[in-house]
Amino acid sequence: MKRAAFAISIVVVVGMSASSTSAQYDDPLETGYPHIELGFDVGVMLWNGVDRDVVRPGGTVDFRFGWDYEWWVPMFALGFRGSGVDLGTYRETLTNFFFALGMRFVAPNRSRVAPFADGWFDFNWWHLNETQLVCDDWYCAGTASYRFTPGFHGRIGMQIRVARYADLEVSFGAGYSFQGQFFLKNESWLEPAVGFTYSFPAGYEDRTSIHGY
Repeated sequence: MKRAAFAISIVVVVGMSASSTSAQYDDPLETGYPHIELGFDVGVMLWNGVDRDVVRPGGTVDFRFGWDYEWWVPMFALGFRGSGVDLGTYRETLTNFFFALGMRFVAPNRSRVAPFADGWFDFNWWHLNETQLVCDDWYCAGTASYRFTPGFHGRIGMQIRVARYADLEVSFGAGYSFQGQFFLKNESWLEPAVGFTYSFPAGYEDRTSIHGY
């Protein structure tokens, strides 16, 4: 009888130890940070202080890569912006390729919806109906000329968990470009957007209370 009681006590102790260890390693808030996030955003570009009959609303798209440290996410992004410009007799497209370094802050919130805010420093290259002549020993050719202008943009929004590792995002932001080599004065715009973020499983924070996600 004593042997049976001793065996049962050993099983209970081992089970409690295994359960504790499993809980320790399964808790995403305690282990696995940082982990990688990938995402993209698509938005509308609305210029401030311009004639809307000349400078039309445009669009923007960017692709993000970041490291999630649970509530703050350092990131970098590559993106494109474009707007139609009516020059009177014809139309051109104002284009902007940019590289950005940024930081996102996400509320440490255990619900399905989490607010966020981010800010970015932009390295912009703008182009509008400008070419430069490039020649070699045999011939010359005209290529589009892009001019550098620094700037920044930022957003506030909500992440909505739609699957175990995936969030849809709705945000409203604004951008700003300094004079630089392109604009004659500083320019700004508004930028409502939608996005998508995928979190790789390592260190994933289960931000939904619905069983099965």
